[in-house]
Amino acid sequence: MTTGLFSPITVREVLFPNRLVMPPMVRFVGEMSKEVTITGGRVTSDVVEHYIKRVRAGVAMIIVEATAVDPLGRCWENGFNLFADEHVENLAQLAAGIRAAGGKSCIQLVHGGPQAVPAITGGEVVGPSPIGGAETAPHPRELSIAEIHAIQERFADAAERAVRAGFDAVEVHGAHGYLLDSFLMKRRNQRTDEYGGDLRGRLRMVLETCALVSARIGTRALLSCRVSPFTKRDEDYDFVDFAALVRGLEGAGVNLLHISTDGAFKGYFGSDRTIGQFAREITSVPVIIAGGLREPAQAQRLIAEKHADFAAVGTAMLRDADWASKARLALSESPGA
Repeated sequence: MTTGLFSPITVREVLFPNRLVMPPMVRFVGEMSKEVTITGGRVTSDVVEHYIKRVRAGVAMIIVEATAVDPLGRCWENGFNLFADEHVENLAQLAAGIRAAGGKSCIQLVHGGPQAVPAITGGEVVGPSPIGGAETAPHPRELSIAEIHAIQERFADAAERAVRAGFDAVEVHGAHGYLLDSFLMKRRNQRTDEYGGDLRGRLRMVLETCALVSARIGTRALLSCRVSPFTKRDEDYDFVDFAALVRGLEGAGVNLLHISTDGAFKGYFGSDRTIGQFAREITSVPVIIAGGLREPAQAQRLIAEKHADFAAVGTAMLRDADWASKARLALSESPGA
């Protein structure tokens, strides 16, 4: 029998009723009302309703948008924060709402690094090397090793708070050019110490961070890590780099590998095979794939053809809270479903 989008899956004793995930979607886009977007970083009843509408429609897990682990790592004025104990109670409302609606809750943790916004943080921008995220962006100050360790601890502290808030999973943001991804990028990481140089050095920051978070939260919550190979396409990123990252994350205790792509069915590493297919051959860790999934048939294909264990539907679900229920109906009516 073919595994489909609405078939159950168990990850380390956590049962998911289906394979559908809403990935972290920042609440500050044109499709959304100001009641949901302009909240000063607070969880409001409108924010809770925004997320649980998707759960009621049938989404198995919500990954709550990138949440800052450090006041100097903030990127969005109205973004959530978990760098202080005072944030726990507020975010607990969201975790509780998702749970009550029947879904699993995950929260993504981020440090903006070179992509943090000084006008929001009130401080300087930092990174692996003094190389900015864009030509017009301020050049970051290179982090010392002591500061690197301190930021790793902040990720672990924020993860601990997420568990206390009641989230079922925690996701470390190692994608999209933010701090951890910047350490992985050759053009942004030109360090000559143990956190730079060769592949092993560039991997160290994200792997140590995930291992520290894993040790802190133990079995109280699942650990996910999001990565984005496409951000390194122009620097000869190859299968060896990707395989080392995936195997390293598995060794660091990651329970879910969340891959953000520039096309879920795009070929990688000079082949027509997708990044999900490569990942699933490298690791036994369940794989979430995001990247341009709009139609139910695309998400179904992703699972049925074994490109991924979970399908992350972002923009389409952001625009239509009932996407999941409509997808179930569409697939049940499809020939051969």
